[in-house]
Amino acid sequence: MTQYSPESIRAARLLTNRLVSLDAKPLAAREFWDLLGRLDPADLLHEDPSRIAELTGSSEEEGLRLRALLDASTALGFEEERLLDGGISVISAIDERFPAGLRQRLGTACPPFLIVAGPSEWLDRPGLGVVGSRDADHSALETARDAASMAVQEGWPVVSGLARGVDQIAMAGALDADGVVIGVPAEGILRASRDAEIRGRVHEGKLCIASPYAPDAPFRAGNAMGRNKIIYALSQVTFVVASDEDSGGTWAGAKEALSRQFAPVGVWMGAGAKSGNEALVRRGATAITDLSQLFDAEVAVVPPLQDSLF
Repeated sequence: MTQYSPESIRAARLLTNRLVSLDAKPLAAREFWDLLGRLDPADLLHEDPSRIAELTGSSEEEGLRLRALLDASTALGFEEERLLDGGISVISAIDERFPAGLRQRLGTACPPFLIVAGPSEWLDRPGLGVVGSRDADHSALETARDAASMAVQEGWPVVSGLARGVDQIAMAGALDADGVVIGVPAEGILRASRDAEIRGRVHEGKLCIASPYAPDAPFRAGNAMGRNKIIYALSQVTFVVASDEDSGGTWAGAKEALSRQFAPVGVWMGAGAKSGNEALVRRGATAITDLSQLFDAEVAVVPPLQDSLF
């Protein structure tokens, strides 16, 4: 991986800034990676709009947009300091603290930054992702809890979306077993931390929350899809406990992970399985009939990496 200077990392945070509201729209992930493929962000820091347009091969209007983003340095700095005082940090995707596996697996679909509360070093420890329908039955929920407990015994973090149902049960199972959890909410980190238990677990050092969204971003269906790929890419293997077929975020997330090979996918075939479980196996997921299979080398094989970003 290319080693970027502090100035480059600062420029990257400015260009993708979601902390300070501006008239200029911050770069989306694909725009950011496209720009990075052509130049070092630091090359733009002290240039006028016309020169920025020339360097980036874009229009004068785009040069004005990028200049406006880069000019928000003071405002962004104040907001980053405010968040840091509360234990929240913003990590650019070109910062060496950013989880390398996330970059490698997602390629140009990787978020250009993460906003993190809790031990960020856990993000480089591939764990067990546990996902499932919000209306999963009692048997499925018990399976999620047992899988999380086994992950702790194996020394793996549990990666969860923090949603009601399977996600929260898996989180509780890991914490009850004295393990650690990586939570990827479908909303901003400040909204997620309004939950007293989540906030308490972060302060205890048991939970790391990582979000690719603005701190106050509300839940949206599109956000849920965006966070799903992060759960899969942070996990050594992701366990789908219960999924409807052709419906819901669990189905969509697992289907995308399989088609784009973000990470291995194991699907529960025992009590509590739903209609989508068998359908996902037909699409290439590994059928899980015994939870110990999740920790077998044949399942937890890192898939081929996406084309290198660097």
